[in-house]
Formats: sequence, structure tokens, C-alpha cells
Amino acid sequence: MSAEQRLLVRHERSKPLWEELHVWLQHERKRVPDGSAIAKTIDYSLNHWEALSRFLLDGEAPIDNNHLESRHAVMPS
Repeated sequence: MSAEQRLLVRHERSKPLWEELHVWLQHERKRVPDGSAIAKTIDYSLNHWEALSRFLLDGEAPIDNNHLESRHAVMPS
């Protein structure tokens, strides 16, 4: 798929779900106690929402960071 096609599909399929997720995270954050592990996780997501949303602006941007995570995986000796 070309970057343009990928971006179109992301706008059609991913963007509505992404927007729902954002609303849900904001709602759920009000329900969990400050300082809890889930609050910290939700806060991280909300504080980095713009960066996490870049895949909706650029069809070349990967939708995940698996390629980065695998580089940092410890290889057995």
C-alpha cells in the first residue's frame, strides 16, 4: 500500500476509534485515584497524545514501535 492509501485507510478506520479512545481515557482518568499505576499509565498516554497520534498525519509513519522495541530486546548469550 502506498503512504497515501495507508493514510486514507487510517482516517477511515483508525481515526474514529482513536478519537473514542481519547474520550474514554479522559473519562476513565477521572475515575482512578491519583498516583495509582493505572493513573500514571493514562496520564502518560494523555500527555503524549499528540506524538502518539502522528500515525494519523503521515502514511509513512509506522503505527507501532515494534521495530524499536525489538532492537532493545536482550538477546540470549
